[in-house]
Amino acid sequence: MSTVTSELPVGMSASLPETHRNHLLGSRWIDFWFLGGLSVLLWIPLYFFLNSSTLIQSLGAALPGAAIFLLTWANQPHFMASYKLAYTQGAGFVRQNWFQLIAVPVTLVVVLVFAYLYWDTVLTGHAVVAGINVAFESVGLRTRVGLYPNLGNELLGFLVHFMYFTVGWHYSKQTFGCMMVYAKFDGYSLANLQRNLIRYGLLSTWWVSWLYGHCSQGSFPFYGITVHRLDLPYLWFQIAYVVVGLMFAAIALLFILRYRSHRQLPSWNFLVPMLALLSWQVPLFGQQEFFIVIALFHSLQYFPFVAKVEITRYRQQQQRLPLARLAGFFLIMVTVGYLAFNYFPGILDSTANTMGLKGAAFFLVAAVLFINIHHYFIDNVLWRFKTKQVRELLLG
Repeated sequence: MSTVTSELPVGMSASLPETHRNHLLGSRWIDFWFLGGLSVLLWIPLYFFLNSSTLIQSLGAALPGAAIFLLTWANQPHFMASYKLAYTQGAGFVRQNWFQLIAVPVTLVVVLVFAYLYWDTVLTGHAVVAGINVAFESVGLRTRVGLYPNLGNELLGFLVHFMYFTVGWHYSKQTFGCMMVYAKFDGYSLANLQRNLIRYGLLSTWWVSWLYGHCSQGSFPFYGITVHRLDLPYLWFQIAYVVVGLMFAAIALLFILRYRSHRQLPSWNFLVPMLALLSWQVPLFGQQEFFIVIALFHSLQYFPFVAKVEITRYRQQQQRLPLARLAGFFLIMVTVGYLAFNYFPGILDSTANTMGLKGAAFFLVAAVLFINIHHYFIDNVLWRFKTKQVRELLLG
């Protein structure tokens, strides 16, 4: 998902502690498949043979449903794991990162409560709405507020936009973190300028992906509510594509020049997270009907890092059966994820009859939005290399 080890500076040292293994989850081969190898392997037939093979068409038809089912076992637990890792580091860590861990969730709760209480407020003809739309027009934007039937829908709609905005950033930064960890493992040292080139190249895929869904009119469904697109200038999308092309041409040149100067090629484990992100996030290569699959592979990519931190902690504390403990931890996260995403929101929606009174499963939508958005902010502080605990557990 947000930014696994996005602040890890690999240029500090080309060597690792003697006790450290240069992999996360059992072996480099296993890491390869979790970090992106499996997603690229699936992307190849779907991209090249979807329209020429009945078998691949059947796979494509079944994939979104399978991904939704597997999210219960991959995506939801990875959200819950980030909560556990962040809020069990002590009150000092929470106070130090008060904005992400206190202010953001409180603000989200306030917005969602406001949306629930003032759900039926009609915005048509409101002076504030008219003023905002005039402001959009004054800068040449066709984006409009007031397209929704009521205030509740409007607030949820814009929270959906904000969620996707943070999610794309999150996917890109996590990819960068995966690459930097393996650069550290491989002794593939990079200068600050080189790291930043890779960082912003990956972020450019987030921008082009997000604009792809918003440089047009129309709407799309989200858990039973209709979300209106922002109708941003199509020129922005075209510019974003040019930027992506230039950034990755520069990254390719970086690898070539480094080989010429150091006779060192990046490992496949270093490259595969980037290849996976390009395959699924850039519209030229991805298929939007498989968008849900990105969330699944993002969660799988997250798992080796959580597993490494937990296993190292068990061993440092000399606890017996670390793998069995990890399995138990995973099952607890699955259970808590189901309760947070499905069970408790379902009870609240049923009790409050939100489908009948509001025309939407409000608490289900609210849970999805709250957890996804807050997760980005949690991971933004959770995996920083300057955090001693993360550094010791992940690389120690």
